[in-house]
Amino acid sequence: MVYWIILGECQLKKLSLTAILLGSVLSAPAHAISISPTSDATGLANTLFLNLPGLQITDATLDGAFGQTGTFTNESGTYGLPNSGIVLSSGHVSDYADGPNTETAFTTEFDEFGFGGEVDEAFNGATPEEQALLGPISGQPFHFDVALLDISFNVDADVSQVSFFGTFGSEEFPRFVGSEFVDGFGLFVNGTNVAGVQPADGGPNLPLNVNHPDFDASITGTELNAVLAPNGNPVLRFDVPVNPGEVNQFQIIVGDSGDTSLDTTIYLSSFIAQGNPGDTGGTPTTGTGTTEFNPVLPSNPPDPETGEFVIALPEVPAGETVWIDPPVSVGFTYDAGTDQFASITAPSLATVADLDGYIVEVGGVQHLLAAGATLDFQSLFGETPTTFKLLGIDPDLGLDPANALAFPLGVSFVSAVSDGSVSITPITLDVGGGVPSQVPLPATGLLLVGALGGFGLMRRRKSTK
Repeated sequence: MVYWIILGECQLKKLSLTAILLGSVLSAPAHAISISPTSDATGLANTLFLNLPGLQITDATLDGAFGQTGTFTNESGTYGLPNSGIVLSSGHVSDYADGPNTETAFTTEFDEFGFGGEVDEAFNGATPEEQALLGPISGQPFHFDVALLDISFNVDADVSQVSFFGTFGSEEFPRFVGSEFVDGFGLFVNGTNVAGVQPADGGPNLPLNVNHPDFDASITGTELNAVLAPNGNPVLRFDVPVNPGEVNQFQIIVGDSGDTSLDTTIYLSSFIAQGNPGDTGGTPTTGTGTTEFNPVLPSNPPDPETGEFVIALPEVPAGETVWIDPPVSVGFTYDAGTDQFASITAPSLATVADLDGYIVEVGGVQHLLAAGATLDFQSLFGETPTTFKLLGIDPDLGLDPANALAFPLGVSFVSAVSDGSVSITPITLDVGGGVPSQVPLPATGLLLVGALGGFGLMRRRKSTK
């Protein structure tokens, strides 16, 4: 298990080191993104909802072949996704863990291809309900290899919105852009598709498929040819309106259009339930530290002279990670006293959209850390320190100083911690050659937000599972 703490924003300029490329293995993580196929609809729903307060799952069903759905963990920081979630595909999800893009037309077919008439019964064809959901997204009359996760859940009277994060990619790109083979993906809440993303250059929200102008083949990390990445950020945010005090229905669907060839895949992680759109929840309250979305907050005001914060840790078994978060400042040194840090995990792009990643320093030695990735101190530094620095947070992000989730950081320890703490001291910035000072950035948003809002061609290499 991973526990989280939060530091605030560092207003430090990037150091002139080797450029950090999104999707590269920069920090030698102990584990890459890993996918576990499952057809347990309730398990998938629980993984996605993360036991969010204010939401209670009442039912979950799944339609699709075994292997089209699963859960993932992401210690490598691939695509900058959070460190856990669910994955759905028109192919086999296990093909879309970390790894190279070995084939530009990768496919799993769950029934044999055939030509038996207008709609061949040998296909794994969509049901009428699935067809009605996917048709407006793809513009096509027939869909196959469909995976549909249907979740019903109660919503408390004070909850009106749930936010989800995801990365969407396809093997259809670029060859079948603009063709009849444009696979569809949708997020339906109470019958309305809320999965739409505004192009980076403006205009109306567009469906999630390869016809979107912001598909990017330069962002790698899995078998997918390309992912949807407005402004270079492959982590999309979906703010989903729900009906307070009622049972709501949430449907996640993906499927091949026109035939069973070429896979399309979506990774999804849950964030938080909110009372009102944009509400940060008022006065921040400390979390359990189990995810970057509910970190442990400081247990004291900052020291008036040093600016030091202290975060009291829960009991943390050896090797597990806790997420912590002090208020915003201009940079930090972490100190665990006599406890030795084993690893740290950077916030995913779902929390902080810093595409360039970060710099970790121990004893004057520096290593790079990508968004969402885990750094093992023994592997990279040859030691397990009691103190380290984290530098290089992009000042242009304009993270909100009033947001308690401004910059979560996951930490784990060599030995079990009981009644321990981490002190975090701001690193000041010398502005204009004068006295070092703390200069908080303007209160702006954290992320690019995704708004609510023929059979004749054989294409691909087939994967047998």
